[in-house]
Amino acid sequence: MQPHSVRTKYPIILRSCRWSGLACIATIASASVLQGCIATPTSGLERMHNAAVYGEMSIDDPEIVVATNGPVDIDIESFGGTVVVEAVPGLENTIIEPVRRARHGHFRRDDAASSLDAMDYVVELIPGDLDRETVRIVASTSDVEEHYQGVNFRIRTADLGSVRVRTDHGRVWVKNNKGGVDVQTTHGDIRVITEHPMNDPIILVTKEGEVDYRAPKGSTGIYDLRSIGGLVYNRFTQARVISTSAENGPAIFVAEVGGGLNPVLVRTTYGDIRVAVTESPTGVGPIIME
Repeated sequence: MQPHSVRTKYPIILRSCRWSGLACIATIASASVLQGCIATPTSGLERMHNAAVYGEMSIDDPEIVVATNGPVDIDIESFGGTVVVEAVPGLENTIIEPVRRARHGHFRRDDAASSLDAMDYVVELIPGDLDRETVRIVASTSDVEEHYQGVNFRIRTADLGSVRVRTDHGRVWVKNNKGGVDVQTTHGDIRVITEHPMNDPIILVTKEGEVDYRAPKGSTGIYDLRSIGGLVYNRFTQARVISTSAENGPAIFVAEVGGGLNPVLVRTTYGDIRVAVTESPTGVGPIIME
């Protein structure tokens, strides 16, 4: 089966890279320690952890190189999986690294391996106004047990504009976007950190996951942050909080920040929310504590 499809008027190159089944590591304990230090869906450490703990089977598809020029918006519609999108200055194209994975458990590894062929995705390059382009990805599966499956995507581009992601059972991390972000997922953390002032809408919704949103001086918003079963933390060292709501409490924060009217809407259950407008928003490690 052809693992994916490409539709575009512009060049897209399929670059063969890693095809691998994954063996278990020696101990589950050591993998669990490393889990919090993983940043990309193609990380070997994370996949060793998933194989050891969950019996996950996974395979790297060929790297996709999309010939983009100028600001690039990302639009992903997926039945499930992790998404990492980041701006990497100096790249000449947009690079997509897909990983198909199935997690049926240790006693159903054969079922998991055979189900990898049921997953498919389509990559499109859509021209927009002026020099702006959109890379759109739609991932799907024909397997009846899709809740055990997912397609992970790591996407890198030189000039990242806005990001829209719809996925399930996966985390979504966005770094150094220049435009708004609209993310909905479940059972996964959301992280949006950028060095560019944010005055566009930010919508981040997950279930049973934590949310981090960090932006620099000049960022504004009408903040509406709510967690059921978690806490809400805010840190504004580079922005003025102009007004707050009387309903604010440990799990709710509603306020006008920086004088802008762009919505900053964040929702989660059984996870914490952390927002910050600070001097060095991207100067954090894999685990954000502040």
